[in-house]
Amino acid sequence: MRRIKLGTRIVDYPSDDLKQLEDSNHLLDNVEALKAELQSKGYIYIKGLHDRQEVLDARLAVLDYIRNLGEGKLKEGTAWEQGVLDERCGFGCVPYMEGRNDVTHSEAVSKVIEGHRPFEFFKKLFGEDAKTFDFKWLRGIHREAFSGAHVDNVYMSRGTDQLYTMWTPLGDVDIEMGTLAMCEGSNHLPGYSHFQDTYGNCDIENIGLEGTGWFTTDPFEISKQFGGQWKTTDFKAGDAIIFTMRTVHMSSVNSTEKLRISCDTRWQPASQSADPRYVGNEFHLKGAFGLAGIDEGRNKKNVPTIDILKKQWGFPLAMA
Repeated sequence: MRRIKLGTRIVDYPSDDLKQLEDSNHLLDNVEALKAELQSKGYIYIKGLHDRQEVLDARLAVLDYIRNLGEGKLKEGTAWEQGVLDERCGFGCVPYMEGRNDVTHSEAVSKVIEGHRPFEFFKKLFGEDAKTFDFKWLRGIHREAFSGAHVDNVYMSRGTDQLYTMWTPLGDVDIEMGTLAMCEGSNHLPGYSHFQDTYGNCDIENIGLEGTGWFTTDPFEISKQFGGQWKTTDFKAGDAIIFTMRTVHMSSVNSTEKLRISCDTRWQPASQSADPRYVGNEFHLKGAFGLAGIDEGRNKKNVPTIDILKKQWGFPLAMA
């Protein structure tokens, strides 16, 4: 049994608090069963969706990009190829790589996140051609960093509701490096009805929320109030997890010296309308969210915070 950090909690893995993800590869030849699993669990975990070597090449391209930005980010020598962080590199040191830029749309990275494999997978899932947002959420997660519990609908709800996130780790990523954890069933269980009607329907940019947009950094505030089961696993290069806009997820803490590199991409049927904020060559976003927005709003007045909203919605602010 391993003791790991999931948000602000220390939990045993595997245990009743954090169980192991099961893959859905056995359903790949039965698209209706695959879609049913996606709606039932809120996610599908596919081993080897991407080509392993292409993922490793993309990881090396990202590390090389970071290395060329200057000293103090990655350790020199062969350690930079292993993604080992310089001792001085913490919050604010790893470059912001989200959007559309030289690294997100480099040949090596695009070959994975916009390659023929994901396009073919989503075409089969949708029963029609697929399209993906031009904005890419390419991230390098430093030591002691993690993502809090949230649903993606709060960030991108202005297009079709047939929108899915694909999380692709660039490299072999074990739980201690910071893997995605899913709260199974949170997209539809009755206990989440009020949560989804309030927080889940909130357009955080529209209401002017500053900060991360996370509901909480404590996984038990989710599962012990509303139900569901937290699950995660060690990911190998080539693996991917696809989930709905209503599935609650977060990440374990990167407790290693290595940089965890991953990319979120969004996928939908090509015939459906897309959230206009994330398509095209220029993006018009008001504020930064997620890890990029962790310091936003701390010194601002008359700005709605998640704690204020939770109180208005009738949620307790903390769990014992």
